[in-house]
Amino acid sequence: MRAVPLVAMALAAGVVAGGLNAVHSSHPPTRSPQLASAVGAAGDKPYGVGAAPFAHRPSTSCAASACHGGGAIGKAGSEHSTWTREAAPSATGDPHAKAYSVLFNPVSVRMGQLLGFDGKKEPLPHENTRCLVCHSVAEGAGGGDDREQFLAEGVGCGGCHGPADKWIAEHTLPSWKARSNESKWKDFGFVPTKNLVARTLNCASCHVGDGTRDMNHDFIAAGHPRLAFEPARFHAQPDYRKHWTEKAPARDFEVRVWVVGQAATLRAAVNLLYERARKAETPNVSHPWPEFSGYSCFSCHQTIGGDALRGERSATARPVGNPPWEVWANAGAGVAAETCGTAFPGVSSPQLLKVQELRKLMGAKREPNPAEVARLALAARDELDQWLAQLQAAEDRELVPVPEGTPRRIAHLLTSRALNGDKLADHDWDALASTYLGAASMWTATGGRGGREALWGEPLARVYGALKFPPGSNGPVKFGKPELDTIYKQLELLRDTTGTPEGK
Repeated sequence: MRAVPLVAMALAAGVVAGGLNAVHSSHPPTRSPQLASAVGAAGDKPYGVGAAPFAHRPSTSCAASACHGGGAIGKAGSEHSTWTREAAPSATGDPHAKAYSVLFNPVSVRMGQLLGFDGKKEPLPHENTRCLVCHSVAEGAGGGDDREQFLAEGVGCGGCHGPADKWIAEHTLPSWKARSNESKWKDFGFVPTKNLVARTLNCASCHVGDGTRDMNHDFIAAGHPRLAFEPARFHAQPDYRKHWTEKAPARDFEVRVWVVGQAATLRAAVNLLYERARKAETPNVSHPWPEFSGYSCFSCHQTIGGDALRGERSATARPVGNPPWEVWANAGAGVAAETCGTAFPGVSSPQLLKVQELRKLMGAKREPNPAEVARLALAARDELDQWLAQLQAAEDRELVPVPEGTPRRIAHLLTSRALNGDKLADHDWDALASTYLGAASMWTATGGRGGREALWGEPLARVYGALKFPPGSNGPVKFGKPELDTIYKQLELLRDTTGTPEGK
């Protein structure tokens, strides 16, 4: 198992459950990089996006001992055995296998009550399509005799690998390995998860959302954990019992999954904004606009007065009453765009001009025109699709190892962009947490505590300490100037430490 930074994992566990205790470098739009090269040709799109038009099979279809049910936990040929919680009940596991059962726990029941999912006007959470589209593949599988089995499995094999009806027999043949990843998806509905772009886009369809999966502010207010997707962090959760082994060396995997994660998460957020804006402009359709879950939570949910005046530590000026749009999803995108050619040789750094226009539009008005937002979000999504298609094509080619100094360079760029003179470039908690997680991923890429950059661990731990939610809370309720001062000093130290020799 690869080394994982303790501080990164402590932060990671928190956001998944809705807060740092239950569970990159952001800069304002004017600081986004103006890079010279454009990406790809218009119309380029990555494969693996959307729902394949084929039928699902229950996960038990994969569980034969001669297939993926060998019973040797953690070994090849025992992927289903490793995934299912019944085969090896323990403190670790795959959260996807529990996705349906959590709909019966007290938190979900209370959420259902608050949302009106009472079994009368609206089905109960464990029967409600709005919940099941992410907590099970049953909705995609339709009705039939297998529905109860699909529900019991939660997010089973098909949720991540694609509906198996057409590929389950085909993928056992020698000819399967000769097929391209794109053919496996387009012709059979198989998600080639060894390609990080296809894998991460599929994850983001639930962990960010899309046109059919919209976990909005109403759900969060009722108690649903906020969706703050950071793929590198999710992969590194210490209690995640994986049924696969990453074949790439740790440095290559950490750098590439972080770069892809920034692009894919932003793409999913932009697409979700497009879907929400499109619905908001549809006549006679009631849809909340603007949708608060797309904005920074902590621009509203914060303490006020005294040491809580965080804006004094920030170089970012925002209009009063206009919360920033998707700080989390935007935070690391500039650095990822600037460094993607090192992680994926042959890929040019994208300008992301439409994304910058969209950020500007969303930050200019408290209630932007949904038709204008939909138009620009669609253009920004196309721009991100072109970038992702290039990353995907590069990964499908044989990649050379990531240069040794790349993690240091990315960490240096992240921490440098998080600072602006004697102020933070952005004081928003999301911006600073994103910077921390990106730097922690790069620390892991260098070997963590046992690696050549072990000294990064102390300032990273102090940043984590300042970001950590107080006990019993699901937000940074005491996140004020003292914490920001600590973060500034530690990011300054990390910037200087990573700036030589490879970082500059």
